[in-house]
Amino acid sequence: MRPTEQIIVLACAFGILTAAPVWAANRDARPLLDAQSLSMFETAAGGPMETVQPRARGFYPESLVRKVQKGLADQGFYLGPLDGRFGPKTEAAIRAYQKSADLPVDGVPSTSLAIDLETGGKVGQLLNRLETARTAAAQSAREALLSRPETRHLVNAPTTADSAPHDSKACMARPEPKCLLIEASISAGDIEKPEMRDWALGEILTSQAKAGLAGDALSTTRRIHDPRLIMVALRDIAKAQAASGHNAEAMAAVDIIPDLEQQVEAYVAIAEIQANNGQLSEAEKTAIHMVDYLRRMDNPLTKIQFRTRIAVIIYKTNNDALSQKHMRAAEALVSTIRNASDRDEGLRYIAGAHAETGDPAKAMTVLKRVTSAGDDFPVLIAAATGLAQAGEASEALITADSIEAVRYRALVLARIASYQAGSGELESARAALDKALLAAKEIKFPFAKAYAYSRIALALNDVGISASNDADLLGRALEATTLIKDDRLRAHILWTIADERRRAQDAPGTALALKRAQSATDDIKSPFSRVWMLCDIAVDRAGHQEIDAAWTLFGDAMIEAKSITHPWGRARALSKVAGTMTVLTDRTSETAQR
Repeated sequence: MRPTEQIIVLACAFGILTAAPVWAANRDARPLLDAQSLSMFETAAGGPMETVQPRARGFYPESLVRKVQKGLADQGFYLGPLDGRFGPKTEAAIRAYQKSADLPVDGVPSTSLAIDLETGGKVGQLLNRLETARTAAAQSAREALLSRPETRHLVNAPTTADSAPHDSKACMARPEPKCLLIEASISAGDIEKPEMRDWALGEILTSQAKAGLAGDALSTTRRIHDPRLIMVALRDIAKAQAASGHNAEAMAAVDIIPDLEQQVEAYVAIAEIQANNGQLSEAEKTAIHMVDYLRRMDNPLTKIQFRTRIAVIIYKTNNDALSQKHMRAAEALVSTIRNASDRDEGLRYIAGAHAETGDPAKAMTVLKRVTSAGDDFPVLIAAATGLAQAGEASEALITADSIEAVRYRALVLARIASYQAGSGELESARAALDKALLAAKEIKFPFAKAYAYSRIALALNDVGISASNDADLLGRALEATTLIKDDRLRAHILWTIADERRRAQDAPGTALALKRAQSATDDIKSPFSRVWMLCDIAVDRAGHQEIDAAWTLFGDAMIEAKSITHPWGRARALSKVAGTMTVLTDRTSETAQR
């Protein structure tokens, strides 16, 4: 089934895993006419229609046919008049589109086809905007790469024409995002399970959009059959554009999402990225923009959830008055909820927001109003973190101790220790970490335990750096990594520790942690996992303006990606390195222009 055929269904009930094929329902409901009736209809209409093939004879509303014709024309499949008359030219265009989109080829104009074409057209317009924006900066990025000896070999000196045949060997020798994504697309076509293929195609689509490859991305969109992955891809594109400072493009990507709640979720994500990147005025504008969408929502609990999240974002922009306005609006909505369980959930959202907007004491007061059993851990975590940030470490620790679930308590204690180290309370930080280690030992779930130890290891390293690059605390941090029983997570944490030690100018500590990181990377059994982890570390380095070090890890990731032969792993790995290469190219260009 074509993705956009199901998008409209899922827009009303997102998350339902199955939905009746809209195109089939429309087809079965069509009023068919035989040849004699059709002839009579043409005469009554005042003139002959386009000759209709016997298989496709039927009456289709003029408005529907015109919509389909316009959609086909917008995408280059139909060159005839937009007259609303169904005939051979329209049918041939429909068939050509259906074939290109991997749809059942029947040549029939339907409501779902019109929706498909309209949504596809909007996606195409967005992708073309992204391509135009990237083209403007592409030449400077290429020149920046060619100007550096360590990155010159990564770029083909001549720009490969789109019409040139794909050369797999040349691509692997001199990779660039476009050819890597062609390789990924080819591998995706060899994936047997549809759901796995769609997953890979969704990631390829996002990387293509980031790279400004509008035509390729639109073709990939047509190959994805799960509408949820289309929406995920649009959200990922929006977030990537926001992270790059392309706010208009980010908004354009969100506007295509056909589900109101998913749109608001995407806007929240964009605003959070903007606030975290220091784009405070843009974050505030995005948050204000969301209010109109909230007014169209009916569920008060959902409104409370988003109101409180907006309040937290605006608080980060230093607009306390507007933040409190949203908090009051959320609190007013609580009294409109009749269901006790939903009302308590709304109070939890409000309590959590108070904790994140600098009032953890009020958060605890609101939490006391909750009467039903439920998950209070997010509020307690936020309250403890807020108290630690405010320098009230003793209160933060008391709150942390009230968290019964050890997997959460360990994380909060590690976070408190990092804040204490940042404010010079090194002994208190050590004591908090000792408590965190004791809590982590009690965690039963393997990955939860591994994750807790990873946060503790990072916190130990933070405290060690604050203590003038204390070697003993580095040793404790490295020892904590041995308790992380997930190979990829352990390696990632070791690379992070090594990079943080290098930034702290601790040469011996850097060398020791780097040796452990390289060894842990070798322990990862899956080359795909190694690719993913190396790419993430490379992007983090680029974010710290460590361009050469980022490209070094990218080279290691490329070597790993080349070794993968399984279609699913190869498609996703090549998509990942292509997306990473786009980010590094952008960062290299920005650095060269400074």
